[in-house]
Amino acid sequence: MVKNINTKYVSGRKVGGWIKLKAIPETLDLVITESDYGEGKRAKTLSSYTVSCSSKNKLLVVGKVSTGVKEKEGEFTYSEITKLLKPLIMMEEGKHVILKPWLVIEVAYEEIQRSPKYESGFALRFPKVLRIRLDKGVKDISALADIERIYKKQKGKR
Repeated sequence: MVKNINTKYVSGRKVGGWIKLKAIPETLDLVITESDYGEGKRAKTLSSYTVSCSSKNKLLVVGKVSTGVKEKEGEFTYSEITKLLKPLIMMEEGKHVILKPWLVIEVAYEEIQRSPKYESGFALRFPKVLRIRLDKGVKDISALADIERIYKKQKGKR
């Protein structure tokens, strides 16, 4: 925890005066392959994204991410991402949609862990969208080998 330099000084540990300082490991460029419509104020936007990496010309799911996208005006919002994703919808099942893989996003995470839930065999712990990568295509996304390398390199993993 460190003092937030963007807040007025207040003594002690008052709410909002401190922020968590977390080291971000190497980021991943992943493609959005599925999404879900939100609920409440996010009901009309795609707000949860299933992301995939590449492996031998296949796309393998490595997790879901929703954090990091803005509700209202900012660098990128749920509404802006929904506009990009809607033309890519191949199939809808209730609130869930399957997308043509096209939109690449840069994702940060706290760590990578083993997971039997996803076909990649890995899951991202506390993933966060950092930015949309319109400069990259599906052929440029992170490979499963990259994820395996980072997993092995993590502290405490052998």
